[in-house]
Amino acid sequence: NSILDFSKIEDGKMDIIPVKYDTASFINDIVNSVLQRAESKGLAFNIQIDKSIPCTLIGDDMRFSQVIINLLTNAVKYTEKGSVTFTLKTSQITGNKIKLFVSVKDTGIGIKDEDLGRLFESFERLDEIRNHNIEGTGLGISIVTSLLSMMGSSLHVESTYRQGSDFSFVLEQEIADATPIGDYEKRLKEISNRRNSEELINAPKAKILLVDDNDMNLKVARNLLKLCHIKSDTASSGTEAIDIMREKNYDIVFLDHMMPTLDGIETLHILREENLIPDNTTMIALTANAVVGAMESYINEGFDGYLSKPIELKNLIKTLKTYLPGEAYEEDTDNAASAETNDEEEVLEFLPDDNISSDISGSSYDYDILKDAGIDKELGISYCAGDENFYNEILGDFAANCSNKVLSLEDSYMNQNWHDYSVLVHAMKSNTKMIGATALSNAAKELEDAANKEDVDFIDKNHNVFISSYKKLAGLLN
Repeated sequence: NSILDFSKIEDGKMDIIPVKYDTASFINDIVNSVLQRAESKGLAFNIQIDKSIPCTLIGDDMRFSQVIINLLTNAVKYTEKGSVTFTLKTSQITGNKIKLFVSVKDTGIGIKDEDLGRLFESFERLDEIRNHNIEGTGLGISIVTSLLSMMGSSLHVESTYRQGSDFSFVLEQEIADATPIGDYEKRLKEISNRRNSEELINAPKAKILLVDDNDMNLKVARNLLKLCHIKSDTASSGTEAIDIMREKNYDIVFLDHMMPTLDGIETLHILREENLIPDNTTMIALTANAVVGAMESYINEGFDGYLSKPIELKNLIKTLKTYLPGEAYEEDTDNAASAETNDEEEVLEFLPDDNISSDISGSSYDYDILKDAGIDKELGISYCAGDENFYNEILGDFAANCSNKVLSLEDSYMNQNWHDYSVLVHAMKSNTKMIGATALSNAAKELEDAANKEDVDFIDKNHNVFISSYKKLAGLLN
């Protein structure tokens, strides 16, 4: 990517394109792109954001963020201990223009005085003997200086060898909304909640069937639907779904692909063979294996579309808007209120509205401990439509279901039943991703792929490690 960008700059094909952008989202994307790298090296990542910065600006946010991320990535790369500090503050405001001061300071190896001039040369990497094990093209700073020049700015460097460096610049942007950003993390959550509220539909007469053998998936999906005032039916197997559809018609059936005994595709084929799918019923595959060509493969099998798991609210609403009939949206206050009252205890009202609180608060967890264990709290909460209380409850469910899932997977492993092993570890992949345990979810995916190929050597090498990690994580949640 660096080489491609460098080529564009050299050929004069790199353009600066001003757009309106949200400052909180801009900062958040930068922080998220660097935070994990810093923490993986044991570095403190300090973020100093001026609360008076306007909440909406106009400029080329892509190139602006590229410059900052390049500087931060370099700082992390060349710092073995200590900290990296990212500062963004107002330097000057004149009319509708603001000059932003940006600084990236580290406690890294620093730069020798005699090397400062070479820092800005293309393909140059300083102190090669000390830095021979650090990957890079030597283009990062060259690209930064070129982009800054195109945006009317320049890079300033202060460095002390073996003590650290401070890279800074001042960039002018146009103000679109002068409202101060305040606490950018808090503002980002408010924006997310407001967008969720704007997205939500009101479809109390929608007839939905959810089919999934994974209780956690069913629970989250039911709650997401309830945000749209939809009370759904559920089935935990293909056989149960077939029995239900013999008695009742639905607008949309969300049918999980990977299930034991009868998987989603086999279930769909039986439903079609027995003419149990009315013309006005949409069949949507639920899958945690969304890859290139997935849509075509599911349509070829007879589905009308697919939805990736863990389900994201925006994607669910997009599907509902696409396939629900008009009569599903009819106002039916009495029925909606009845659904609220008669719902099972597990289903929460977690509308992103400050005036509505959840019925169940969930357990309280030490997120610092969970973070050290590889759990991304923000990712997990995003799968729960931004409701932290519900996320806490899902964490509790994960812990409670651990023993049964581990026993079932161990049984399939001992019997070398690789089909069932694949189905079971697939469900564990989905559950771990849902709570934000991305690394463990990726490990489950590797075991799932190995089981599908019957790669016994890989499974033998990695099965016990995965089980141990899964149980350890559940233990932290008990």
